[in-house]
Amino acid sequence: MSGYVQETPTLTYVQPSDPWLVQKFISSVEILFGRRKIEALYDQLKEQPFAVESFFSTALKTTGIETHYDTRKLAALPKSGPLVFVANHPFGVIDGLALCDMAIKARGNFRILINAMLCQDKDLAPYFLPIDFKETKSAIKNNIRTKKMALECLKEDIPLLIFPSGYVSTADRKGLGKAVDAPWTTFTAKLIRDAQSSVVPIYFHGQNSRIFHLASHVAEPLRMALLLNEARNKFGQPIHTEIGDTLVWDDLDGIGNRQELTTYLYNKVQSLA
Repeated sequence: MSGYVQETPTLTYVQPSDPWLVQKFISSVEILFGRRKIEALYDQLKEQPFAVESFFSTALKTTGIETHYDTRKLAALPKSGPLVFVANHPFGVIDGLALCDMAIKARGNFRILINAMLCQDKDLAPYFLPIDFKETKSAIKNNIRTKKMALECLKEDIPLLIFPSGYVSTADRKGLGKAVDAPWTTFTAKLIRDAQSSVVPIYFHGQNSRIFHLASHVAEPLRMALLLNEARNKFGQPIHTEIGDTLVWDDLDGIGNRQELTTYLYNKVQSLA
């Protein structure tokens, strides 16, 4: 089980390693913008016996979020063999929630690479592969372990869910225009090559509020503090998603180096927009 698990999970992007003032600032902004409402809904979910098969669909229903996608595309995904879902990352929490729900419906199992701060729940921890953004030796060691676990999962036919940018999409400094992913890292391409995995490109329509994008260009703590607000303001809203055709390994095998494969996958996702 993840070393990030807490007996009483806290829904926050505060990191214990942050300076005290930064921790206080992020927590205060999160509370100001509705963290308590999210915590209440989370507590409501946790009152029920945990079953991963229904947890994410129940969470979406509880928050009033309707996911719209082609169910025939989802049903057509391969039922066995290594499979990686790659997606853009416009929202933060909500696109992760929706992606987990799709993977459960498609294959009944999954692992998702996710911010370590969201890996506190003991029931969800077995399905979450923590990425620690702290610049410490222990964080580096944990991330190496996570990458090894990700490859092992693929070799065991457990689907892997990845947002290759590792960073929520951002618009320009004025908060206008289309939000775009940060440059995708080549780690996903390495995993795909090592596991000889097929890939499902996923595209989520939409983006976060203008205030989030403005904050993103002011300071990272302010950006992080607003992520839970961006989850809250999606409650009761539809999420429209495109599922691309499965890219089988035999077709991916001949695509150049890791950077070329990364660019190819990025373009495949963007072509669904």
